[in-house]
Amino acid sequence: MKKITLLFLFMFALQGQAQTYYSENFETGLNGWTTSDLDGDTNEWASLDASSINSNLGLGSLVSFSYTSALGPLTPDNLAISPAIDLTAVTASNVYFLYDQVTSSSYPEEHYAIYITTSNDPAVITAATPFYETDVTEVVLTNKVFDLSSFIGQTVYISFRHFNCTDFYYLILDNMEVKTLPLNDVQLVSSVVNRYSLMNAANTISLTLKNKGSNIINNVTVNWNDGTDHTTTIPTTIGLGETVTINHPTAVQYASVIEKTLSVTATQVNGNVDSNPSNNSSTNKFNTISQASVKNVLFEEGTGTWCGWCPRGAVAMNYMTTTYPNQFIGVAVHNGASDPMKLAAYDTAAGLTGFPGMNVDRVVKNSGVTQSIMVSRFNERKVLATPVNIDATGSVAGSAITITASATFRTVFAASNFRLGVIISEDGVQGTATGYRQTNYYAANANGPMGGYESLPNPVPAAQMIYNHVGRALLGGYSGQTGSVPAAITDGQTAYYTFNYTVPATSVVANMHAVLVLIDQATGEVVNAKSVVLNTLAVDSNSYNKDQVQINPNPASDYFNINNLKGGDYTITIYDMLGKVVQTVESKNVIENETVTIPVKGISTGQYIVNIASAASSTSLHLLVK
Repeated sequence: MKKITLLFLFMFALQGQAQTYYSENFETGLNGWTTSDLDGDTNEWASLDASSINSNLGLGSLVSFSYTSALGPLTPDNLAISPAIDLTAVTASNVYFLYDQVTSSSYPEEHYAIYITTSNDPAVITAATPFYETDVTEVVLTNKVFDLSSFIGQTVYISFRHFNCTDFYYLILDNMEVKTLPLNDVQLVSSVVNRYSLMNAANTISLTLKNKGSNIINNVTVNWNDGTDHTTTIPTTIGLGETVTINHPTAVQYASVIEKTLSVTATQVNGNVDSNPSNNSSTNKFNTISQASVKNVLFEEGTGTWCGWCPRGAVAMNYMTTTYPNQFIGVAVHNGASDPMKLAAYDTAAGLTGFPGMNVDRVVKNSGVTQSIMVSRFNERKVLATPVNIDATGSVAGSAITITASATFRTVFAASNFRLGVIISEDGVQGTATGYRQTNYYAANANGPMGGYESLPNPVPAAQMIYNHVGRALLGGYSGQTGSVPAAITDGQTAYYTFNYTVPATSVVANMHAVLVLIDQATGEVVNAKSVVLNTLAVDSNSYNKDQVQINPNPASDYFNINNLKGGDYTITIYDMLGKVVQTVESKNVIENETVTIPVKGISTGQYIVNIASAASSTSLHLLVK
């Protein structure tokens, strides 16, 4: 029995091995690949760093262009030929060729062909019938798989020909392998479930599966475990090299506030043990929350005065601020040596490579920017459950700002790793230097209407430009303040941290916001955010003690009283939580300790900031209108 068991395990191990005969990732150059410039334009296949397009490409990829910014449209006829690939000693029943392909999401439709030949002579190759030929339709990184079993016993060359296209952009190929595939091999590419959920809500685990074996997959057995197994065989059809997304039928649901780690494993393929279990598992963190908090969405938009397309980002940001004032938070991250609004630490840390570009909650990264994309990303994120409510109090003494950020948690963490941070932004920024001129590719309606920029010149003179949402400072750094949130957190616990900021003489405090963020250090995600107008935090530390001034009743329905004022003239301004003025009342010749009554009838139910200002002092207090 022992000998039979060992023999079975040995045979199973052999079946599970995907023997590789050739591989190349172009990290260190072409490495034996030869190129031919068949059209004679001196542009041909090259090994280039395309990691900014997709991190899976690494530091080198095989790239050919049908357009470059320096030369404009190209009509390539470029051939790349592999080194000799020896399949003469292959004893397995199958051999497959796998590689990654990606092209521009804005300008796809590159045309190319693959040739499999026993000669590496370009004339022989191009005279042969292509093994595969296509117009690229995929606009994301795609893994291609082709059966080369008919070439077992031969030495072959694999060639790529980029041709019959013009004025698109680029074709990128990478991560090439020629290998034998096991019979039954499924890869659990990812398992996705809501990170946070209200108690008693049903949450679906979404499974992305890829067939990495040579058999068509008809069903997959998947288990998720939270201390208890939830195993189900799920019918599906996954062809060779294909990827599908399916749902586990057993929901994740809990009746109390808990913290869980969910282990997800694909255990069987077509009723058989998976040939390669090393790629079958993933884990997910999951917490239930005791009550809902508003999820605000942070958009960090990369821009620059040098960038002719960046007016598109400014128009989109202004649209979002106006249309979605309650949950949209925008910060403009300026870039470029010539841009005087660049904050170097922010620009570097944000890692934006396309302009205009954006990071959304630091989860969606380097996204393109249009009004419709912003709306779509906003709608995706604003509905997510969040475990925390963020707020702020503070004070101002001249240019010295104090901001006390608070994060009230609605779940439990045994060992979390969160940090609080503050981003200072400013609206209404203007300058007279040439760096404040905005390059404008929409001038003279050259690229269609763009929020009025089509009527402005290129560049737009500095005197005509007003910049909003400008990122001015990172309090606590880009990743947040170390030690600002404890590791062990209980439901209902509030974490506080006080930040200090000095407003530069060139800035206007009335135009500035403090954007409070809670950052998950494990993922970099901004879990929640809140934007607070600095003026609503203002209290002059050289004036009376704000604790002596009181408003009541609070909550108020028809009116509230202000008590304990010193004598003088006062302006009482009511702001909503976005910093917009709701009501302003002038109260002249107030006698010391006189009660001032302010009507609030007609003001919508909600939270407000009441700013009480005289020529010598200013204080702000919270008010609830019911």
